[in-house]
Amino acid sequence: MRRSTATLGILLLLAAAVLGWVHHHTSRYDPIISLAAARNGVDFYLVKALIFEESWFRSGIQGPAGEQGLMQITMAAAADYTARRGFPSYSREHLLEPELNVEIGCWYLRQSLDHYRDCPQPTLFALLRYNAGESRADSWLQKALSKPAPKGVSPEDYFLSFVDFRKTRAYAQKILKRSRTRNFWY
Repeated sequence: MRRSTATLGILLLLAAAVLGWVHHHTSRYDPIISLAAARNGVDFYLVKALIFEESWFRSGIQGPAGEQGLMQITMAAAADYTARRGFPSYSREHLLEPELNVEIGCWYLRQSLDHYRDCPQPTLFALLRYNAGESRADSWLQKALSKPAPKGVSPEDYFLSFVDFRKTRAYAQKILKRSRTRNFWY
C-alpha cells in the first residue's frame, strides 16, 4: 500500500510540474502579445493561437524559408513594415526579439484583416494570407464567391473547401479553434 501511495504521489508531482511548465511556456509572452495586439487592433487570443501554431512559443525558431521568431516573420514582411512605418531596416537577428517580432506579426495580421474586411470571413482569409500568401488567399476567395454555398454547410467550412493546400486548411482551422476556445494546452 505504501508503495502505490508513493508512486501516486510521485506521478502527481510530475504531472503538476509538467502542467506548470506548459502553462509557463504558453503564457510567458502574454504581456508582449497583449500590448502588440492592442496597438494593432487585433484579438489577443487570435495572436496567441497564431503564435502557438507558428512556433509553439519558441522565440529563437527559424523556418525553412527564412521565417523568424514567435510569429515566423519573413524579411519581406519586415521590410514592408519598416517602409510603411518609416523605420530603418531590421536584421534577421532583430526579428528574433520577441517584442519586435510580435509587433510586426500583429501589424501584418492587421493588414490582412483590413485587406479582407469586406469578405464574408475576414479572419479566416487573414489567416490564409498569413500562411499561404495574398495571391493564393485572393484566389480561394474569388473561387468561393463565384458559387453559392450549399445549404447546411457553415460559411467557414464552405470557404475552407476551396483551400487546396491541406496543411494551410488545417493551420487556419487549428488557429480559429484555439482562439475561440482559448485553449493552449493541446
